[in-house]
Amino acid sequence: MDIEKLSVATVMRRDAPTVKPSTTLQQLIEFIRRTNHYMLPVVDEDKTLLGIVNYRGILNIFRPFSKSVSEIVERMPFVEKTDDEDLNLELSPEMGTLILVDDIINTNFVSIQENKTVREARRIMRLHSIETLPVVSDKKLVGVLSLLDILVYIFKEHDILESE
Repeated sequence: MDIEKLSVATVMRRDAPTVKPSTTLQQLIEFIRRTNHYMLPVVDEDKTLLGIVNYRGILNIFRPFSKSVSEIVERMPFVEKTDDEDLNLELSPEMGTLILVDDIINTNFVSIQENKTVREARRIMRLHSIETLPVVSDKKLVGVLSLLDILVYIFKEHDILESE
């Protein structure tokens, strides 16, 4: 096994769970709970990758201002710091159906082409401090590649895990 030449298409999962922009917050949270996938690609009807959504996007909609502003404010000596700021959420039952994935989608995401190498994917993951990449071909989602997928592949190649 030469990881330098191993293609993303060989290791990625093609059965990537996805959501649509019209998915409600309630549906999204239930889906995340059911699947244990914390980063979900957002696609349109043609499987074009529009962005990603994750639990951080959910938390961000309840923050009074952006994380970067929050960090600046925290450094000010005269501002009182609060513990667990992320958990002090102002919620109403209507939010579950009124907030859509389209409201919290992250369109500033990183993806990789399926013909690139696993080595290139790993470099991108390190550079952006992420563990999962959407895999695309002509802007269409064809799968996802996670650090776990890479490890499982390596472990199978070394007979640490059995192949399906």
